[in-house]
Amino acid sequence: MPPQSINGLNSVHLNPSDSIYNANTTTFLSAKNLTLTPHRMTETHFFDRGFLKSVGNITNDQTYIDTYLSDKLVQSTGNGTLKTPDGQSIAWKSSSIGRPVDGRWVYYGIMLFNNTQDKSLSFLNNNVGLSRDVLGKETDYIWILK
Repeated sequence: MPPQSINGLNSVHLNPSDSIYNANTTTFLSAKNLTLTPHRMTETHFFDRGFLKSVGNITNDQTYIDTYLSDKLVQSTGNGTLKTPDGQSIAWKSSSIGRPVDGRWVYYGIMLFNNTQDKSLSFLNNNVGLSRDVLGKETDYIWILK
């Protein structure tokens, strides 16, 4: 699909069918306030169950530090681990920006996958991904940059 112009800028749509990962169940585990000044910061933990193309069912254990820059803008750094049912895993780090869209918080981010010796996940080694996460009962996605 060719880029579409918005106010003279190019934009590309992220198609869910092109994603390598989709999370269909997210469980909120915990949250704690870290500080209120100069900006409110929180640490949150989530656990996803999803599907990774060419691998199958997978879990994603994740932790985020969110900095609330305003009521309508959050900067988030995260890390986590994708795991297969047979114990293979790969770690990742991310940075995202969140904002409210239609009454829900939507986060767009960039991820870096570490290295793993585990065969089924090694295709992710040192790859960069884009992510879209929506708080609530929405599917979360990851795309790999080519």
